[in-house]
Amino acid sequence: MHDIHIVLKNSPGELAWLNKILALNGIGVEGGCVLAVEEHCHIHFLVGNGHRTKAILESEGFRVLHVQHPLIVEFKQDRLGEIAAALSRKGVNLLVHYCDRANQLIFITDNEKIALQATEFWAAET
Repeated sequence: MHDIHIVLKNSPGELAWLNKILALNGIGVEGGCVLAVEEHCHIHFLVGNGHRTKAILESEGFRVLHVQHPLIVEFKQDRLGEIAAALSRKGVNLLVHYCDRANQLIFITDNEKIALQATEFWAAET
């Protein structure tokens, strides 16, 4: 799985066009979030093959900022504050958080390796 970060114009129809291209190419979205900030719309989608998705979207004129491996863990939702604090104590910056269709927490951090180590305690509980 990959998290893909896409930036669109914040205008009607942009997100619909993005989703149409994904659907036409058989790309399923397992989770994600959308955040509109002034004239831009930032999208993080969890997809099976981020590099293939990036190539397709860029060929259609979409702006893809990043493709990366997210930290995916079957954490209990009520533990989010504890997890964020544990990441912070290890110096890991939490950049993006969302849930997938399997109710797993998805984190994009600035250091995947340390984030995995910092969250081992909660992973063992699941």
